[in-house]
Amino acid sequence: MKVTWEDFALLFLRVSVSAMMMVHGIGKLSDPGSFVNLIEMSLKTGPLSVPLAYASILAETLFPLLIALGILVRVSALISAINMLVAAFVFHVMVKGDPFFAWEKAALYAVVFLYLAIVGGGRYTVFGLLRG
Repeated sequence: MKVTWEDFALLFLRVSVSAMMMVHGIGKLSDPGSFVNLIEMSLKTGPLSVPLAYASILAETLFPLLIALGILVRVSALISAINMLVAAFVFHVMVKGDPFFAWEKAALYAVVFLYLAIVGGGRYTVFGLLRG
């Protein structure tokens, strides 16, 4: 097994971006009721507010954890990317009419997660360690 800088770079990208996203999501996880209310008031989703809020919380906590560990990286990254695209363009741009600086972080997360969804997790993953 040849060690490459690209594999280390993917490991660093996966772990660092996922850690930052999890910190962002844990705030919502600690008070999900406020986030449910925000979704309901902003998007007018009615009874869908609870499942949408919890899906978003999972996309910002559980799926980044899987990405950091290298488990189901492509699927997890795609889910997190979709969540960030919705946050950036539906919530910040269409609903709130925010300027670029208010939604650029969500868009940047989306770009990184889309990249990981395309290229995968690299060699240094939990499954890679199990394979030897």
